[in-house]
Amino acid sequence: MKYLINDFDIIKSEIINYLIKNNITISTAESATAGAISSNICDIPGASNIFSVSYITYSNEVKIKILNVDKNIIDKYTVVSKEVAIEMAHKLYILTKSDICISVTGNLGPSALDNKNIGLVYFDIYYSNTDYCVELNLSGDRIQNKNDTLYAVFNKLHNLFI
Repeated sequence: MKYLINDFDIIKSEIINYLIKNNITISTAESATAGAISSNICDIPGASNIFSVSYITYSNEVKIKILNVDKNIIDKYTVVSKEVAIEMAHKLYILTKSDICISVTGNLGPSALDNKNIGLVYFDIYYSNTDYCVELNLSGDRIQNKNDTLYAVFNKLHNLFI
């Protein structure tokens, strides 16, 4: 899912400008991407009008303490699961009441986590009481997997709103 940097800049600009024009607020809870999504949102002038908050919930403890993710869901499905991605987005909505809540959890590498394949990532976009959860199976190195996740999130947002 490699984008030319100019294409990616256009995509994210179109999305954020649409959200600004329509006063649609957005927040993120990022694990695998460690703030990359929120950073790219804030690259666009005017994003402060619609961007609420970003939590970098890298550890399970922080997912539980800050987002109030149910520990039983993590224990049952593992942290790298669609169930946890959805739970993160829902809990983010409870905290922020943002129109769009994006969560990301996954294993970017270089080693296996919870017996999940390297490159397995889940993200959820919770909007208008609907989950748009996506599973990615990436094959790059850690940095490429992070970037591919970032591009996939913005591509999904673009498909939903533009």
